Amino acid sequence: MNARNVAGMAALIGVGLPAWAADAPERGGVVMQAMRDELARSVEALQMDRLEKPYFLSYRIDDVTSTQAVANFGALADKSSTRNRFLSIEVRVGSPDLDNTNFMPSRVSGSPATRTLTLPLDDDYRELRRQLWLNTDAAYKYALETIAKKRAALENRSREELPDFVPAEPHLSFADAAALRPPVEPVAELVRTLSRVFRDFPGVQASQTRASHVYRRSYYVNSEGTAFTQARPAVFIEALAKTQADDGTVLQDFEWFHARRLEDLPPVAVLVESVRGMATTLSARRDAPFVDRYSGPVLFEGQAAAELFAQVLAPKLLAVRVPVAEDDRMEGFTASLRNPFQDKIGARVLPRGFSVHDDPTLDSYAGAPLFGGYPIDDDGIPAAPTALVENGVLKGLLATRNPIAGIAGSTGNRRMMGIPLPSNVLVTTSRGMSDEELAEEFKLLIEERGNDYGVVVRRLANPMAKLDRSDAARTPRGEVAVDRLTRAYKVYPDGREEAIRKAELSGVSESDFRDIVATTETTTNYTLGFVPIITYSLAVTTAQYGTAATQPAMSIAVPDLLFEELTLRKPVGNVPLPPVATHPFFD
Repeated sequence: MNARNVAGMAALIGVGLPAWAADAPERGGVVMQAMRDELARSVEALQMDRLEKPYFLSYRIDDVTSTQAVANFGALADKSSTRNRFLSIEVRVGSPDLDNTNFMPSRVSGSPATRTLTLPLDDDYRELRRQLWLNTDAAYKYALETIAKKRAALENRSREELPDFVPAEPHLSFADAAALRPPVEPVAELVRTLSRVFRDFPGVQASQTRASHVYRRSYYVNSEGTAFTQARPAVFIEALAKTQADDGTVLQDFEWFHARRLEDLPPVAVLVESVRGMATTLSARRDAPFVDRYSGPVLFEGQAAAELFAQVLAPKLLAVRVPVAEDDRMEGFTASLRNPFQDKIGARVLPRGFSVHDDPTLDSYAGAPLFGGYPIDDDGIPAAPTALVENGVLKGLLATRNPIAGIAGSTGNRRMMGIPLPSNVLVTTSRGMSDEELAEEFKLLIEERGNDYGVVVRRLANPMAKLDRSDAARTPRGEVAVDRLTRAYKVYPDGREEAIRKAELSGVSESDFRDIVATTETTTNYTLGFVPIITYSLAVTTAQYGTAATQPAMSIAVPDLLFEELTLRKPVGNVPLPPVATHPFFD
């Protein structure tokens, strides 16, 4: 660490900015220099009347260049290349023991935490300073208003004896990579090619193939002396398809592909075959029977195992602080935000032999890429691995600088709107079987139950991967929300398989994971956008003002999972009538 970095590490709250600022032109250029200068001025001069000054202030700017293309059945529907700069400010007033965060106002709509603040694209120092000044002023006034409401609410109720903010060592990291402008035409041609596959399938009523190539460059500085820049490209392709059975039942499926750059994607022929396989499976489901009700062994393979873990167990791995409610009407809601796993640290949540780690420092695992990693989180905390479960016992939760009982410090997982999110989640077991051994164990369980067949699930729907968002599992109150089984099969003792048109899990919960009876030795790496339902609710309890509106990726490496007993049911509800005329491509 050079002399300037040492000076930066020694910077104290409210005593100006560290010496690295002298190198601002080389370390973030004009953007970082404008942030540094306005931050220094605000730390020194920001005070309204005799009200308190901020004790913590941070700026984050995300410069995002994005190329997108959309195609339907081989016809290009949209093609664009955009660039935006997003600003996020964090202003804390009061003290680390009690500040303007961890508070749920009675009116949450239009919260500044979810507001999009944009900045000019030109590296115009004066205009950047002016925009920072005006938005900082608004954020400071909002912080003062919030802490006044919080203090009033606490006059009539108690709060957890926990600080609202924990200290962190200043950190400096500058990765000033050259700006990347993703190409448009290769992206457009790729979606044309992939979407053209659906022309071969008369049963597919609607499809959409979308590709995006995003380059995000982030700048961050805070009043403690932390400053960083980082940049990482990302490519995402999704192919969505929808059909209806003769009785009107809506059936959907999808394929996702992730990469850092276009050249890192699999060959086009491989992508085409993946999409073709999805369309073939979807079309075949139109004639498959339902299963009215089934209880017995269920085997989740590949994507289905990873998606099940993401939807049921991953949200329980987050350290969620229950905020102070402004009034009695909000207390019931804030209580519902409490994570039950907070009380299970030290208790068994998975079978013996299972371990779960979150590791944002990895780019690959078991020879396959991971895309949830990052060098520094949104608090400026360097990325590091975190042990969550060891030998089936819960050891910790993913946290930010917002502490909860039993977890006093950050794990470096603040990633969106001020809350913790997973990065690369690795699920391992010391009791893995070969595919053949697992198949034999599955067969034995079927025979023990006296069932005619068992069920294997190879695709679980994702709420964000749908053309028809109304086609979602209707989960009764108290049950964990798990989406529908889109590729499920009856498996008979002789090895014969029969597709199930559509099914839902009934009564599944995180406690079912303790009853996993067998797993494979090998794992499947699966990447998805992970935004828990509570994200936007918790965003209003932070000090964040403005958001870059990103959807962080999470990668999961998980083995196949065999459950001894789960219950499946036929989806309920009305179904829309199918189209009167046939598909015009095949008339």
